[in-house]
Amino acid sequence: MTLDFSQSDLRQEDVFRQLGAMSDRWELGLMKIAPDLRGNQSGQIFVQVGQKGDFPKRIQRFGHEPDAKIRDRRALAHSFANGDYLVTGKTDHIDELKHWLTSHRVNQKWSEETLLTILQFLIVQSDFGVALLAVSMLMVSLALYWLTVKAKGRALRVLAGVPTSRIQCEDFSHFLLAMVLAASILDVLAALYVGFVYGWRFVPYYSKVLLLAEAMVISLTMACALIFSVASWPNPEMLAMREPAVKRLARSSAVLKLAVFAFVLSTVSPAVSAYMNARKTAQEQAMWKSLADQAVLVFPSRPGSTGGAEIEQLFQTLQPSVGDIVRQAEIDHRVVLSKAWKEDDLSIDGMSIAPYRYMIIVNEQWLDIVRRKNKRLSLVPLALEQIPKGAKQFLELSIPLYVRKQQQARNIWHEIKMYRLTGSSPFPFVRFGGQLEFARPKEVLLFVVPHVHALFNDNFLISVASSSELSFVGLEETQKLVSERGLQNRIRVNYMAEEGILRAQLYAYFVWLRIGSIVGLLAALAIASTISAFIMAVLKAKRDFPLRLAGASWWAVLRGRIVKEWVLGRIVVMAIMLFQGTNSWLPVGFTGALVLLALPFIHIGAAAWVFAKNSLRQL
Repeated sequence: MTLDFSQSDLRQEDVFRQLGAMSDRWELGLMKIAPDLRGNQSGQIFVQVGQKGDFPKRIQRFGHEPDAKIRDRRALAHSFANGDYLVTGKTDHIDELKHWLTSHRVNQKWSEETLLTILQFLIVQSDFGVALLAVSMLMVSLALYWLTVKAKGRALRVLAGVPTSRIQCEDFSHFLLAMVLAASILDVLAALYVGFVYGWRFVPYYSKVLLLAEAMVISLTMACALIFSVASWPNPEMLAMREPAVKRLARSSAVLKLAVFAFVLSTVSPAVSAYMNARKTAQEQAMWKSLADQAVLVFPSRPGSTGGAEIEQLFQTLQPSVGDIVRQAEIDHRVVLSKAWKEDDLSIDGMSIAPYRYMIIVNEQWLDIVRRKNKRLSLVPLALEQIPKGAKQFLELSIPLYVRKQQQARNIWHEIKMYRLTGSSPFPFVRFGGQLEFARPKEVLLFVVPHVHALFNDNFLISVASSSELSFVGLEETQKLVSERGLQNRIRVNYMAEEGILRAQLYAYFVWLRIGSIVGLLAALAIASTISAFIMAVLKAKRDFPLRLAGASWWAVLRGRIVKEWVLGRIVVMAIMLFQGTNSWLPVGFTGALVLLALPFIHIGAAAWVFAKNSLRQL
């Protein structure tokens, strides 16, 4: 289950205690999934929320990922309650747990291991859905090929008076048997491979998912094959006219080719977006790993949020202590600041920072973290007259509220350094709530402050600390600073990057799935196009053969059908480009052009093969 406590009335420090109590009382075996922040941060740990339960010391993970270790509830002392949980014990009281979560306004999403949920995941998750459709279209293309091969034999059996139902039943039983046999061989080989390479404990679940996917593909393939068979059934008139047996498959092959072509084009843009997101995810994962040792302060509530005067009074009381924590941590170079305003935030007051979209204040520690992952980060100093008027106006109005001394507000342009960025690597910053965002370099107006505590007052510091825009290097050192001031019961110290690292671990996998789907679709398109070209070449053989014997070039012979497909293909390409928007124009147009340019070669190959067979009287 995935739980989100952001709108809950529960205090963060009470969540794990109450969840643990329910887990022990109802024997739920509740565990929280968290990243292993040691090493290269690619591993995971499973943390017991309660105290009861008999668990192994580690759990093997699929693939080449390191084993997940089991930790006791003490590992949750510095974690946020939001995230993914596993129910590993009894499920008799799941309804009571759901009711408790609902009563406390906890957003919850459940995923049970049943055939129905696996089916829903395969269909709803776009990457798996596209992969299944790609495989299905590939199989349907092979079904069309099978019908093409069987066309002459089926026509002769019809001419011999064999009942239609018998022909259909025998042919489709043989086709179904062939698919089931192939699927069975695949299942055995896949199970052996998974068992020997990854571990036998993964085989039952893997086999369940594989069998369900195969059932969906086979069902769709058989349905389409039946439709094609009915649509292409030879009639007596065609047989009497001695027309080719594959003639009635021409329309089916053309429709399938058009459908696969349209589907390929419609998935290209999402695939390119997935690839771009993968690059962004890789950058985000690298940045999250850089923040693995970062800690943030968690307060009972953020200033200004619901909670009344008591919460505001508490923050007023904590301000001096938080300021002192920042002062001491900054002496040891362990304070990291990243505070950003977007163009939309300023446009409310009629201000503009064009040509920039982001105005970001950081300190040198944040720049050091960014430089470790981006060696080519280039900062170009700016003079005051190069700063947009809206940015100067905003800072001059806001900075008196932020600085420790009013003299600093009057000298603010001497206190900070101003830069613009060059290069192509996105610049990371922390947005309100502790989430990472990446901005294009040319969109960033960067301000660097030499000292955080010396410049900003305690009110500003507790504000950015509560929104996770101010963090500290080293959890134990930060916890020590909090404890030395007697605030361990008022301020929690949590890891900053746990959820981000887990999310980044997951996203990269789906990119490869999408790329595999595109490969499958291209294979299906190649098969469908080849079959369609072959059928057309057979139907036009009486026309093409004498023209070729007379010395006409293949282009002269095939020009009519190629140009016709080019025109239809351009219409499909333009329709998909208009439907998907301007972001799809380049990938869809490029892919469509490549496919259309390949069509003449497919037609020439099919026509040349038919010509050769005609010459030998073997067609």
